[in-house]
Amino acid sequence: MATVSSPAANQSSVARAPVKDSAYVEVSQPVPGQDKEINFFPHLPQYSNPTTGLLSKLPSSCIPYAQLMRIDRPGGFYAFYFPYLIGIMYTACITSTTPEPLELLRLAAILLPFNVLLRGAACTWNDNVDQSFDRRVERCRHRPIARGAVSTTQAHLFTLAQLAIGYPILTLFPEPCTLHMLIAVVLFFIYALMKRITYYPQVILGFPFAWAIFFCVAALGMEPFGNHVMATLALFGANVLWTVTYDTIYAHQDVADDEKAGVKGMALRFRNSTKLLASFLSVCQVVLLAMCGRWAEFGTVYFVGTVGGVAVTMAYYIYDVDLKRPESCGAWFHDQFWIVGAGFMAGLTGEYVMRLMT
Repeated sequence: MATVSSPAANQSSVARAPVKDSAYVEVSQPVPGQDKEINFFPHLPQYSNPTTGLLSKLPSSCIPYAQLMRIDRPGGFYAFYFPYLIGIMYTACITSTTPEPLELLRLAAILLPFNVLLRGAACTWNDNVDQSFDRRVERCRHRPIARGAVSTTQAHLFTLAQLAIGYPILTLFPEPCTLHMLIAVVLFFIYALMKRITYYPQVILGFPFAWAIFFCVAALGMEPFGNHVMATLALFGANVLWTVTYDTIYAHQDVADDEKAGVKGMALRFRNSTKLLASFLSVCQVVLLAMCGRWAEFGTVYFVGTVGGVAVTMAYYIYDVDLKRPESCGAWFHDQFWIVGAGFMAGLTGEYVMRLMT
């Protein structure tokens, strides 16, 4: 049970709401605006600014905003950026005229700062709408809005500022890309609200991440729903399932606090069978990658590198992660992007090189 400063404060700030689910009879639902002064973890150290790392080099007034952007935490950035790298390489393999490597590098370079801003805007919005939850979760209690370093209004303005700064970068891409990015942004904003109403917010999160595939197809001048629609949709679906799997595993580090705070998610819904669920989703993911390769008429290098690579790396990830140890869930969240992401990229890159040579 979450610890508060006094029983009276607890009763006035937390509404008890029944949730009709076989595993969850009753959870605590935050009452917005009534918990800002409550310390739910008085036995834990108070917040202090970082003394090492990148954030320690910044002026103290800038630290909360850098934290909202997660500048010091690259794992989440990989979640945003890797689908774009996958989408670029996939599209390079299906175009009628194989693009030059420098063109692909140019797109990847432009998308790097854009994804820093996109991630920053999405995280700022998420922290703003989740501030009452974050105060009740040990790992999240020191986030800038939750601890009062950034106000709700300031956070909304900062979200808009990041999107505004990113827009000129977006104009460097073909016009259809703007619509695809708008859809992705809206989906990111919707996702932040889903953990209040469904135990499946990870499914919603998978869609804006995977929408990078459609964006990249359009960025290289193709129609995402044109001649290669089935292969594109299969790759899209594989990316959705990848997100559902790794974000469910990642959420296990907060599962106890999430239940107390009333945060819903697949880690709670399937906490006793997460590895079984992850295995099933990963099998479906690999099948979709195989279907993508077949419909796109890719060669052996793709099936060995991407299909086989993702199958092996996902199997090892699911086997090795310890769901009962938060540090294992957090470390694997970071590492699996490089391991599984390398599997995604290996076969596609090999397929691209083979096409360049013919």
